[in-house]
Amino acid sequence: MQTLCMGCMRRIDDSAERCPHCGYVPGTRPEKPYYIAPGSFLQGRYLLGKVLGSGGFGVTYIGYDTMLSRRVGVKEYLPGEFATRTAGSTQVMIYSGDKAEQFQAGKEKFLEEAGRLTKFENTPEIIHVYGCFEENNTAYMVMEYLEGESLRRKLERDGKMPVEEAVLIVFDVLHALEAVHREGMIHRDIAPDNIFLVNDPETGKYRTKLIDFAAARYATTTHSRSLTVLVKQGFAPPEQYRSRGDQGPWTDVYSLASTFYYMITGVYPQDALERKVRDGLKPPSKLGVRIGKYTETALLNAMNLNIEDRTPSAEAFEEELRSLTVVRKVDQKQKAVLAIPLWVKILVPAASVAVIAFAVLLGSGRIRFARVLPGQQVHEEGVVQVPNVINQERGEAENIAAASGILLQITDKQYSDEIPEGRVLSQVPDAGEEVTSGSALNIVISAGIEPTSIPYIIGMEEEEALKALDDAGLKVTSERKNYAMAPGTIAEVTPAVGTQTVTGTEVSVVISDGLPGADETKDEQVDDLTGAVFTDAAAQEADKFIYLVSAGTEYSDTYAQGTIIRQETAAGTTVKQNTNIPVVVSRGPELFTIPDVQYKTQDEAIQILADAGFTSVSAVPAYDAAVQAGNVVTQSVAAGTQAAAGTQIVLTVSQGPQPQQGAPAAGNSSGSANGSHSNRTKSSGQPSGNTQQPAQAGKPAQAGKPAQAGKPAQAEKPAQPETPAAQEQHNPLFDHMGY
Repeated sequence: MQTLCMGCMRRIDDSAERCPHCGYVPGTRPEKPYYIAPGSFLQGRYLLGKVLGSGGFGVTYIGYDTMLSRRVGVKEYLPGEFATRTAGSTQVMIYSGDKAEQFQAGKEKFLEEAGRLTKFENTPEIIHVYGCFEENNTAYMVMEYLEGESLRRKLERDGKMPVEEAVLIVFDVLHALEAVHREGMIHRDIAPDNIFLVNDPETGKYRTKLIDFAAARYATTTHSRSLTVLVKQGFAPPEQYRSRGDQGPWTDVYSLASTFYYMITGVYPQDALERKVRDGLKPPSKLGVRIGKYTETALLNAMNLNIEDRTPSAEAFEEELRSLTVVRKVDQKQKAVLAIPLWVKILVPAASVAVIAFAVLLGSGRIRFARVLPGQQVHEEGVVQVPNVINQERGEAENIAAASGILLQITDKQYSDEIPEGRVLSQVPDAGEEVTSGSALNIVISAGIEPTSIPYIIGMEEEEALKALDDAGLKVTSERKNYAMAPGTIAEVTPAVGTQTVTGTEVSVVISDGLPGADETKDEQVDDLTGAVFTDAAAQEADKFIYLVSAGTEYSDTYAQGTIIRQETAAGTTVKQNTNIPVVVSRGPELFTIPDVQYKTQDEAIQILADAGFTSVSAVPAYDAAVQAGNVVTQSVAAGTQAAAGTQIVLTVSQGPQPQQGAPAAGNSSGSANGSHSNRTKSSGQPSGNTQQPAQAGKPAQAGKPAQAGKPAQAEKPAQPETPAAQEQHNPLFDHMGY
């Protein structure tokens, strides 16, 4: 008797202890609890085997189509940010609240994308998608099963390839992109991982397939914070680092050109954001690559940072690669640098004479100088070059700095539309500068896109409402409808009033045109509206062609948000139809949004909190080698939290690195060191002396409580169930099926 191997879907003896084709051991349990067990069926048709790849967006299995008797790949939509699965079950558990909404939106995009990809069955350079369906509370995509390896695996094994071989692969990918772009789609993830080389047993060569179409596009939504911007460093153009960057065919062109660069040089291209700071990308010919002049020019044109100067399409890129008359397009910003004024050109020869004389004196030993820091003389061998840590995660930046012999110091945190939250936004000194070993590299961490919220604009006049949305940093689209609201006022807003979001979010509003059929000669009586929900009262009065208009909003501990506090036209008053009745609407109890003050100086943080309405602020010191002494390491109440003005907020403030035994502590030595701080902070060895906390904003200092002796250690929290986002898995042979 024979059965199918769950590892490769080939026939094997059912008594075999190990598959002779792939080595899979029958009965092997899934590696992760959220994987579907091998041997399970979907749609009563697709037999699932082992996992080929998984990541934060989903899981891909080897499968067998029992109806058509062929192997397939089955991709399951399972974004770990929004859902998971328990061991032994096939049903997906979707997290509640806003995450359920985001999961559903992503699933719809997943199915839509799968449907669009079925159009490319006649494009041999694109992986074929056979169909899609919903099951187990999620969605699945059934696709062509490929045997071979990714371009990344080949390059890692064999090293860089000749230009003549590489350009053939590039042409195949360009043909795929031309088809994709004609359908109005963008791949968004061209990289060596997603170019697959299929074994062709007839020729003994390989065929190129473009795979994994932009998982991030259907796995996330505009509401997702952690998955908004996903890029492969070195292969992604600068516009992909922005949540709302101007992306198009030129985006894929940059990524493919970067892949071509890596294929022929064996060197990862410099990250796009690093290039924007200091462009150090070397032409392949400067790295010893034998490449034609015009081929290299076409490659560099496609890697221009500015969209306006970059090769605009796959067709244009292919045309330049085949052309013998390609002109180099220099980025406009580079042109500005290269445009040297006439007076500089005149002075340069004179300056050159002085430089030569200086060099002679220096070489003869008559001029000497040493590199020094204030109060310190250092020998030449103590000098190091500053690395580039922009766009690196904090931990990686620390490792890079340490390897260079310098100390990382976080000095601030600022909002950025380009650098994702938690990564390095800027650095001082700049990369490439020479400093003394042991010097500090001061960095600013990105706080991500600046947060905001949808203001209360229901019933507000159009001009005033649009200004409020603009002040909140939101983009607006609008339409007009007949509505039971005063003409020219806001009837609906999406997302809903009060929704927490980020600046730049697109908000859609409906502007009322009122209702037809009013008779302005008829009298109507105004009702008592106090305490009623504004939208309900507006509909009630609109039945009589009386319209409510928001005359403003006020905070109230008595009236719930959205209810009417008072009306400017008294109840019982007789008015004509089409009359507007101004009312004041409650915003509910006054709450303030706690700002993000991490990495700010203590004084600056206290002032920012006070300006936001929070004056009950105290600080405790803690050692932290990475955060500049005197700056905030953590805050006790998370940024973005809505809280009352009297909320107590405790700031953990860095004292710098823990001193050697007997050495004085850096920074402010007052205050208890108990409290939360980063994992680099040490809780032992705190300085003795005054344990009084720093004064709260607007309040006298309070005596701090000494630590209680003999308290038992807290028990560790049990481990949380693992979700698909916890760790990416890749099988070296089948990584093309993963994310």
